[in-house]
Amino acid sequence: MDQVQLNVYCNTDDAFLIWRAGELENCIGFAIERVWLESDDGNRPLNQAEFLWNRVGFATDVGGGPDQRQPSDVWPFQRYSWTDHEVGFNDRARYRVVPMVGKPGALEPREEWASAWVEVHAVQPAGGRLSCFFNRPMAASRWMAKVAAEMEIETGTELVERISDVSSEFLRDFCGGSLIVALRQLFDNAGGNPDISLYAALFELEDEEVTQRFCDLGPRANIVLANGSTKVTEPDANAEGRAKVHAAGCVVIDRMTAAPRKVGALGHNKFIVVVDGDRPVAVWTGSTNLTPTGLFTQINNAVLIESAELATQYLAQWHRLAEAGSEAPSTLKASNAAPDAGTAVPANIEPWFTPTVKNADLKRLQALVEGAQDGILFLSFMPGPNGPVLDILEERAQGQFVRGVLNRFVGGADGALMAELVGGGKSDPMNLDVFTPSGIKHQFSFWAEEFMRGGKISVLVHSKVMCIDPFGAHPVVVTGSHNFSEMASESNDENFLVIEGDRSVAESYAAHIISVYDHYRWRQYVASTTAAGKQPWQKLDDKASWQKSRLNSAKQQAEWTFWMGSPGRPG
Repeated sequence: MDQVQLNVYCNTDDAFLIWRAGELENCIGFAIERVWLESDDGNRPLNQAEFLWNRVGFATDVGGGPDQRQPSDVWPFQRYSWTDHEVGFNDRARYRVVPMVGKPGALEPREEWASAWVEVHAVQPAGGRLSCFFNRPMAASRWMAKVAAEMEIETGTELVERISDVSSEFLRDFCGGSLIVALRQLFDNAGGNPDISLYAALFELEDEEVTQRFCDLGPRANIVLANGSTKVTEPDANAEGRAKVHAAGCVVIDRMTAAPRKVGALGHNKFIVVVDGDRPVAVWTGSTNLTPTGLFTQINNAVLIESAELATQYLAQWHRLAEAGSEAPSTLKASNAAPDAGTAVPANIEPWFTPTVKNADLKRLQALVEGAQDGILFLSFMPGPNGPVLDILEERAQGQFVRGVLNRFVGGADGALMAELVGGGKSDPMNLDVFTPSGIKHQFSFWAEEFMRGGKISVLVHSKVMCIDPFGAHPVVVTGSHNFSEMASESNDENFLVIEGDRSVAESYAAHIISVYDHYRWRQYVASTTAAGKQPWQKLDDKASWQKSRLNSAKQQAEWTFWMGSPGRPG
């Protein structure tokens, strides 16, 4: 197979490219060519081909240190996938991959081997009626290290303090990504239409901008407000925000279920129902707490679904929580014993609420995992020592394609890291495919020391997402506030959605998850290699032999099968 085969998967913030080729004679790597066809960014030239940049060069270039870059026809990519982070909402672009042959400094394209052009359009699924949004904090990154140095920010605590300030527009706009844009639009729509009311069930309300947005709505803002992550010295983490929304005349139901030093019973929801007049019309939900860290320094996601049916079901749950006050009556659990009716428009969506009984929600998640035909992508925060995430590891041990990032895997009496491959040897290195996030601690070669300086930056990945068989006959996305744990099932107020059969939604989440995975996969490799006393990969190879180890890799073959299907057909 000489001609490169290329697939591209896009959401409103990233485009993930993966390509397949056989061993190509004298190929030193691949250039990625892009043409902007439509863009809201007026600085982009349309209908002009350009090469994506690479920040890793050859041995002769190492001396220049970090922050170098060259177009990929000069410094080609010696790999078979790449994420273009420059894509944004409404952008339309096309890509192709071109093999580069020759010697460093004198490379030439082999046009006859180049892939066909592949076009993508960064729009929301279901004509915008089912929208998914992502933020882009990536605290462990070259970009954040550079920004922190320019702003003289030395610790994670200082970064959170700076980003909490609503005048820090640059940081908040960039790190909030499409998620903060969509949340602002939701409030703008409510603020500009006196018939609209919002019904929110919130774990945390600490961000100054969002709190003020609720206050501006006065009695049209109806909030079931929990007391967040409590401490002995702070039994109500939302005390300041609570006082503000009460004083502004919002309708506030104080749901004080959490107690310091006690596990569980968290009012952990993060959903908002939009009601127009007396008609529920839309639901906002996902993993994002309305705090500076949730919005801007942790990986999070949200969905906004225009569906009167689904909104009505979420509003009914809001009223059940409001009636419960600070209690968890058996009637609340009984009402959550099965999924709600859901909706078939704009997609097949099944909502679950907790606390429930007999782990009915976890059994549903386990069935979805066990039904995977091709593979599973996921992001998870504190999933607990058992449940569907451990089953995902079991699936991997049985040959399934699995890629994911765990922020923490807590279990056991001492709360230590607890995870191993079920069905594999005890020495199997889980972190090859499923790992906790880390950053580059020391500058080397083309890489800069990254911003990982303690303080309040303790959570890097907070999303709770599973994407199952995204390119198969039955794609599934699960997302919400639920941590896929027994505590979330039995003790907490939670919600999650099972979105089935919508490939465009699944592709959006797949592109997001793999961008996070690839970002931290490199950092995990650097950390583990350095800890073993070895030297991480430093530079581009100047010989075509770089291809052999990749092409002979079972892992590379598995990636191609998952993302592109069997050889000779598109994925």
